[in-house]
Amino acid sequence: MKHTLSFLLIGIDSLSAITLLSSLAQKNDVLLESSGLFVRATHTHKATLEAFMREVSALFGSKLVRGKNLAQTAIALLKATHQKLSTAESCTGGLLGYEFTRISGASEVFLGGVISYDNAIKEAWLGVDSHDLQSFGAVSEVVVSQMCKGVLRLSGADFALATSGIAGPGGGSAQKPVGLVYIGVQHRGEAAKVERHIFSGNRTSVQKQAAQTAILMLLREILYL
Repeated sequence: MKHTLSFLLIGIDSLSAITLLSSLAQKNDVLLESSGLFVRATHTHKATLEAFMREVSALFGSKLVRGKNLAQTAIALLKATHQKLSTAESCTGGLLGYEFTRISGASEVFLGGVISYDNAIKEAWLGVDSHDLQSFGAVSEVVVSQMCKGVLRLSGADFALATSGIAGPGGGSAQKPVGLVYIGVQHRGEAAKVERHIFSGNRTSVQKQAAQTAILMLLREILYL
């Protein structure tokens, strides 16, 4: 019988994590495989697998996140640090908020979110500058940064997450292809950090990848305060 555990190392992609852990995995005869954002570790003996994970934890400390549920991990960290979260979504259409609210106990840390799908709502509700929307477009670093700032102002939360992109199948261009998503995270009192990603797959896949990446960015921000 095979036993499997999933984990990730904050700030290290799954393929790089596998490379870093290759010697340790060989020593314990543990098979490591990439599973999207996560590393999947497999062994026939559960005790050996747990011993391997203890060694990984000793090496990487707080960078190690066990399990595949990023939102649950984020909720636990927010509870532990007595902090709140809000979201501002465009291309993910509420999926990011759902990732948190589907978990029991999310109400202790998740205040709410804005689905600012239309540019007029981005302006009216989140205070995004109309000139910036015209100059840079809704799918841009500038706009996502302002979305973070706006939802922090509305909610009074400690952290904000924001997404804006082109989920497809249409709407892309040479400059802004389908799958392009800007994702922002902001801690109150600090500047927003915005990343540019290009995800592959169909519309649903792009939205799911964007939501999971946003939560991963939140985890990084919480852990590196």
